[in-house]
Order: sequence, then structure tokens, then C-alpha cells
Amino acid sequence: MLCFLTHRRIKPGTFEQFRAAWQPDNIERFDELGIMERIYHARSLENPDEIVSFGLADVGVDDIPRLREALGGEEGEKRRQQAMSPYVLWTGVDAVFEVVEEIRVGG
Repeated sequence: MLCFLTHRRIKPGTFEQFRAAWQPDNIERFDELGIMERIYHARSLENPDEIVSFGLADVGVDDIPRLREALGGEEGEKRRQQAMSPYVLWTGVDAVFEVVEEIRVGG
């Protein structure tokens, strides 16, 4: 399982515009491929312009090129990053992590 995670600070009051620009044109491909069920955008309680975006995909490292191609490849990602750039002040973490442990609490 992989975790795709990005931490950003956006310009004040631009969450809706950022969110629209973030959305890949063909995000439904994740569902069609049975790859990713949920993607989250989380806002800091201390600063609502600090956003963490992440999704968990039940795939391995070898599947990353297929995932990226399904979402438009390098050109699609470049367009998406350009669309977001007017709203992003900085990007901290922007990486793919391999899930090495899952801890479930309760029933």
C-alpha cells in the first residue's frame, strides 16, 4: 500500500480555487482501476491555509508509473501543478510513502 502525501500553504482565502485546480481532469480513473477509494484534504486547526492532501492506494511501487499515466502522465501533472501555482505559497512534503504498518484501534 502506498500513501501519496503533499503538505502546502496556500494564499489566504483561496481554498475553493486551490481545490478546483488540484482536481485531476480524469480522477474517476482511480475508481475505474480500483486503486484509490478516498483522497483527503485536511486543514490545520491553527492555520486554515495550511493543507495536507493524501490518499492511500492499495498498490505497490511498481504500479506508480501506471497510476501517473492513468491521470494524464507528466503533461497532465504539469498542467495540474501550473493550475494550482497561483494559490500555493509553498510546498513542504510532496512524496509517495510505502505503508509499512497499519494500527487499528477498537472494533
